[in-house]
Amino acid sequence: MERYLLLAVNMLRGIGPRTIRKVYEAFGSLERARRDPQRLRRVVGPSKAEMILRADPEAGRREMERAEAMGVRVMAFTDEEFPERLGIFEYLPVVLYYRGDPSILKSKTVAVVGTRYPSDDAKVMARAIGREVAKRGGVVVSGGAYGVDTHAHVGALEEGKTVVVLGSGFARPYPKENRSLFSKVADGSGLVVSEFPLDTPPLQGNFPARNRVISALSDAVVVVQAPAKSGALITASWALEQGKDVWAVPFSPLDRRAYGSNRLLYDGAKPLYDIGHFLDEILGEAPSEPSVPREALDELEASVLEALREPLHLDEIAYRTGIPLSRLYSVLLSLQMKGYVREMPGKVFKAVL
Repeated sequence: MERYLLLAVNMLRGIGPRTIRKVYEAFGSLERARRDPQRLRRVVGPSKAEMILRADPEAGRREMERAEAMGVRVMAFTDEEFPERLGIFEYLPVVLYYRGDPSILKSKTVAVVGTRYPSDDAKVMARAIGREVAKRGGVVVSGGAYGVDTHAHVGALEEGKTVVVLGSGFARPYPKENRSLFSKVADGSGLVVSEFPLDTPPLQGNFPARNRVISALSDAVVVVQAPAKSGALITASWALEQGKDVWAVPFSPLDRRAYGSNRLLYDGAKPLYDIGHFLDEILGEAPSEPSVPREALDELEASVLEALREPLHLDEIAYRTGIPLSRLYSVLLSLQMKGYVREMPGKVFKAVL
């Protein structure tokens, strides 16, 4: 009865996690609160108390049965398995719908977020960060949206596990074109979660709440590329409030898609100039591995590596190879991903022997 009642109250518009937590702190359960209407009104106010008193547990039962029929499980903040990361702040959800394995949240987690319309280099970077975090045993957390989110999830799936945090209910997954990705995550020992009731559409107001959860579930947040008004910046601000490290990938100041993420760097975010350095700091240094053959190089990559007989500044590499800067960024990024090159501070690159 209490569980159905909690689901029913959680489905009410105008009743949020703060109110529900306040009721539990005062009464221990919603059922006990409903037995003392006068005190309930004093605790949460007349209008919210009336909504709680009128909540129908049958609505919660129907929601639970629908979830089970869809292969979706439900856990509450009173359950032992509820993620500890979501119990720290009163504004975080009290009910979590999920598919997959919630135990992966006990691993080191890194949020990778950014614009829905990234540059080609940002797509490569998001995928590379996702892949390398997973390869080190970490778990990538993101929002399942187009652009940076999708590339981060796909990269993580190449080597390990990822968590998708939806901004809608499971019956209305957004974007719908990513449904196959969400299923692949949930069915592959990853995790898809939502704080929203099943039929919740992807309303604009849902996404700041989703971004809070992304941040709360993560040990650090990486903003790959974000314009001035990007939801990724909301995730970063929540991360700072929650005491998490925020990293940003530097991009050209001429690219408006990176204005917000570059501004984060100006405001004190850590620069992610080298994936290996970032991983060492967040996940710890990688154990030494036996030597394995590295990937073959194309003609441009080979010419850049030939030039890097000594550490060189980006402009010097462009001068020696004749490769335009607009193309050189992608070549250097590819060489970093293949393990041939490492970036140092000041846009200096060196070959890795």
